[in-house]
Amino acid sequence: MSIRKTANGRWQATERLGGRGSRRVSRTFDRKGDAQVWVDQMRRQRHLGQAPVEDVTLAEFMETYWELHAVPNLAASTRASYKAIWVKHIHPRLGGRNLRELTPKIVTRFRADLEKAGVGVATVRKALALLQSILTFAVVEERVDFNAASAVRKPRYQRAREPVIFLPGDVEAIRNRLSQSGPERSQRDATLISVLAYAGPRPEEALRLTWADVGTEALHFVDTKRHQERWTPLLAPLVADLREWQLASGRPGPKAPVFPAHDGGHWQLDDYRNWRKRTWRAVAPEATRPRDLRSSFITLRVYEGIPLTTIARECGTSTAMIDRHYAGILNNWDGRRVPAEDQIRAARDAPVPVRREG
Repeated sequence: MSIRKTANGRWQATERLGGRGSRRVSRTFDRKGDAQVWVDQMRRQRHLGQAPVEDVTLAEFMETYWELHAVPNLAASTRASYKAIWVKHIHPRLGGRNLRELTPKIVTRFRADLEKAGVGVATVRKALALLQSILTFAVVEERVDFNAASAVRKPRYQRAREPVIFLPGDVEAIRNRLSQSGPERSQRDATLISVLAYAGPRPEEALRLTWADVGTEALHFVDTKRHQERWTPLLAPLVADLREWQLASGRPGPKAPVFPAHDGGHWQLDDYRNWRKRTWRAVAPEATRPRDLRSSFITLRVYEGIPLTTIARECGTSTAMIDRHYAGILNNWDGRRVPAEDQIRAARDAPVPVRREG
């Protein structure tokens, strides 16, 4: 057992895992007093006949976390997001630290370092969430006694922009532009627009749909935010769109993606980014996102008189979010209940404006 001051001014305590010639385990501390506390703990374990616990770095444990927790339990999109945050933000700052060295104080300074570097609030929150998830699994694996990240508050997230409200007329205008532009997969894209606008999923949820998820009364989604299943009612106009697309696709099997990529499989992140850049931006209003189409479904259901608790459950969100970001829709609703299907049919029956070239 030894304690020494390192070149960077920190204190390193070292212990052998067994007798002479055995492997050593060491930890570094900001203060000599903390190193002495660890030494005393090791001595007590030795006196009680307990073997000292070998420590590992956060980077070493990340491999275990990834294999035993991330791969079996997290969606591919979540793993991709976590991997990017780990590589860019967590590993350079904390990867070399031992697990038992991570304290709320160190995690607090990690958050402050990210904010000082100009990292966005959403990314800081995700980084802290990933670190908390790793340390939670470290507790399960009996590597640490408590989760140091759980004691550190995440910065409050403020939405950078309010969602753009799409009404059925706006949605149908986009679908009409797609049909007029004549791209090879225009029917697929028009059906995707219908699903996003008239069922309210997040884009990544819609793109994971298989034909087995399309029921007679509802669509089955896997919530990418809460990692839960949910079912959204199938409106009659959307049923018709999906049926036409299924026939045009050659009646694919139940496991086939509803919206296949160029290789017949599910879209990857690059596929979605390319579609958003090349297709969406060509037919949709400027400064809007495919994700904004969720507003159409929420608005339809509000005008139907559906309770916010039901709408929130169907969209995989909270009533507080709907109340906060759709206050204008809620406040301007005159109380008349109009079935969502009637609203969509009225938009489809309206005259289609002719696009003039030049």
